[in-house]
Amino acid sequence: MTVLIALLGSAGLAALIYAVSFLVNVNQRIGAMTKMKPFYRWLYLAALCLTVAFLIRLLRTSVFWAPQEAPPLLTSDLFYLATYHVPLAVGMTIILMVTIKYWGWLIKL
Repeated sequence: MTVLIALLGSAGLAALIYAVSFLVNVNQRIGAMTKMKPFYRWLYLAALCLTVAFLIRLLRTSVFWAPQEAPPLLTSDLFYLATYHVPLAVGMTIILMVTIKYWGWLIKL
């Protein structure tokens, strides 16, 4: 059951990376239309952070298949925090800030 949940979590991260690529395209067009600075370029950094989190999530999924054969580093909670949760949080924060910058006018209405 843990392996299935880990695989579904990886699929969710892959969908999120795809959504960020969609946001890059849409925000680039909005920025060109409104003559804004190219803040959408920060989304590439966010996609990189999410990709790192995705790869670590897949690596952690492989640990669930055979936990007794996994190196101790991969089963460490501190390693998982530093390589999965922190890049995920940084990427999501960048996405939030850039999205508010481009789409903040909807909140003001």
